Amino acid sequence: MNGAPEERYLYSGHTVGASAQFHRLDDVENLDHRIPALGASVLPVTGGLAIAHVADYSYVVDHPRHRTLLSVRRVDSSAEGRELRDRFETEVGAEVESIRVVEKLHVDFIKFHMLSTLHKGKAEPTVSTRGNEIEGMRLGRVKVKLVLDEEPLHSSGSKAQLAAFYKKQTADYRLEHAWRFGTPADTEHLASPYGIHTYSLVREIKLEGPEKEKQSISVEGYTIRWKGFGRIVLGEVVVRGNTRQVTLVRLAMGSSAGGPGSMGCGQTNGQLGSS
Repeated sequence: MNGAPEERYLYSGHTVGASAQFHRLDDVENLDHRIPALGASVLPVTGGLAIAHVADYSYVVDHPRHRTLLSVRRVDSSAEGRELRDRFETEVGAEVESIRVVEKLHVDFIKFHMLSTLHKGKAEPTVSTRGNEIEGMRLGRVKVKLVLDEEPLHSSGSKAQLAAFYKKQTADYRLEHAWRFGTPADTEHLASPYGIHTYSLVREIKLEGPEKEKQSISVEGYTIRWKGFGRIVLGEVVVRGNTRQVTLVRLAMGSSAGGPGSMGCGQTNGQLGSS
């Protein structure tokens, strides 16, 4: 007779150092410049270790004029799934050093890290991190100074966990941080468009540099709008069910170059299954 199916853990996790696509350059439309995902590490369902390394990469075009769409000095990433005595762990991380986009946006260093743990006998995972960083961001000659707050990430093991975290905060906390969660300050419930919760690790953005250049840049919540470049979304976390996706820098370019991009992103969503 066949016995009962054995329980096993289905690993799911990936991280990408940087990526971008360009469908418009200057006045030329319908282009298809797809920069390969740099530093992509993806776990198989059985877990294990995936690593990636990229050094001194650049993507150069000559039409409609010569320019470098993206260059980066170094990208290192890893995704690891492991079973320990009392738990399953999925760990993803990436480092990006000296990245430049369309010869305008520059970031000295980006570090992404997330560890998802499911203790045996528990229904939901927990999340922790060794730290995330966005350092040395420059928009032309304007420096972007960021303050990150990772407390909500530690309560992002599931959508329900995040909702409970926000609900238990004080009215003063919600008044100060509601903009990060995209929800009204006078409610203890998180907004959930499309069945997801979205928030940011960023708690403060400051711009330093020449006043004339700062006039073309505005800060709206955790998004920077830069005339001549587009939108830069910072520290974004999306939680659906037991899945959490972090993107430290997300680009929505829409000026002299049009297309999406990302830097320092990753996702985890392991779950129990049967063999």
